Amino acid sequence: MKKKEMYRRECILKAVLVVFCFVISSCSLFARESIPYLINAEMVTESENCEFQAAGLDLFFFNRSEKAVLSFTLVFFLFDEDGEAISDGRSNIVLSVKSRVEAGEVLESCVSLDQFFYSIPEYAYDIDYLYVSRIEYEDGEIWQDPLGMLAL
Repeated sequence: MKKKEMYRRECILKAVLVVFCFVISSCSLFARESIPYLINAEMVTESENCEFQAAGLDLFFFNRSEKAVLSFTLVFFLFDEDGEAISDGRSNIVLSVKSRVEAGEVLESCVSLDQFFYSIPEYAYDIDYLYVSRIEYEDGEIWQDPLGMLAL
């Protein structure tokens, strides 16, 4: 009788483990597919297309949703050539971009980063962990990922 009970418990435990693994992998795949944007950016210290004194951000934002975007909030970190946090400004940048981007359209723009620097950097810093933490849509809906968990 004890052998049957142990075998039954072992089978239940294995079934729970299989279901748990399936749910975890399915949720992460679903989450990645539900990200309503694609983003890429590069910091620049010289540009003919952008007005800034210290630095700018060459930005590419693709609206993957079916609604027009009114604004979005970018979050990223800046590092020097040695991979260290920058010393002449904030290394953690949170930047609100107010620009209408139609459904399925791309925004290519240059945004000034002057407000984040104490002095003019000698060279463009590296960007790491770039994600959109908030999107405001035309219909008033708000999409949020405050910690960038979907961007991982």
